[in-house]
Amino acid sequence: MRNGLLALPAILAFNSLFVCRSSLSSASAADLWPVEATVRKADADWAVAANSTRVDAWLAFYAADAVVRLPNDNLASGKELLRQTVTRLLGLPHVSVAWRPIKVEVAPSGDQALLLDSFELRFSGPRGAPVSDRGRRLEIWRKQADGAWKCIVDAWNLDEAVEAPGVAAPTVAAAPAVAPPSVAAPVVAPPTQASPSPAAITETGPPKPAPATKYGEAPAYYQDTIRKYFLKHLKYPDSIQYREITNPEQGYTTGVTGTLLMRETRTYGWTVKATVNAKNSPDTYVGFKTYTFLFRGEKIVDARLPLPGGEIAEPTPD
Repeated sequence: MRNGLLALPAILAFNSLFVCRSSLSSASAADLWPVEATVRKADADWAVAANSTRVDAWLAFYAADAVVRLPNDNLASGKELLRQTVTRLLGLPHVSVAWRPIKVEVAPSGDQALLLDSFELRFSGPRGAPVSDRGRRLEIWRKQADGAWKCIVDAWNLDEAVEAPGVAAPTVAAAPAVAPPSVAAPVVAPPTQASPSPAAITETGPPKPAPATKYGEAPAYYQDTIRKYFLKHLKYPDSIQYREITNPEQGYTTGVTGTLLMRETRTYGWTVKATVNAKNSPDTYVGFKTYTFLFRGEKIVDARLPLPGGEIAEPTPD
């Protein structure tokens, strides 16, 4: 399941998390901050353990009654089924996985928490070609009797592809890693074309105006807007190397809304991909990465950024 409602077990757990515990005393917001920090740390430790590709290291973060649905796999629970499911995932050729939290909510009781992640899963396909799956992941954490925090629901949802006219196999857009938190995920069918050298970006000029549709007007000066974005957000904007800026394509973003029943909503617009390289704080180039921007007219309304390498400056308070 790549779209629609999030995994049913996750929703049910979420409902019980914030509704069915009304008989318990509620902690103040200040009291819940340490709980959120603890859950965030546990999730970060899990991300480190995941890349060890050791099944036991991964399973250590699940509670005994955990319900799990990993990418491209079936719902699983119970010790043996969980081991088999995690073994399949970590057994993929050249597998690597990374995630970052984009939303954390702690139950008023202070003993359960919800965490929404953005993830990227990479591995080699049947013929050795690299595969990259991106999407969102819903985790429900519960404090155990011994004080440890364990995950009781782990539901992975892949970004959905959108089919453009005349395109047989559209590609999922890149996942975010930095910049203001967002659960949106642009999905388009990017054009297939050769990449010019970093120093030579071909200026194609503004596209023909699009008819008034749900996607809005196509951006005409998107390249200038993207360059201004990088000048504002990179730590060392003078170090940037451009490999490619694609032409606008109709697409949309998906966003999670609601508190008790989480549903996906769509924002339509025009997506543009920019593949760039830049330096981070140690004065080292991080390698070419693809950033995906959603435009409505000449304005960027959403940005999906790759996993961080330290090249993006931390946001400063207004």
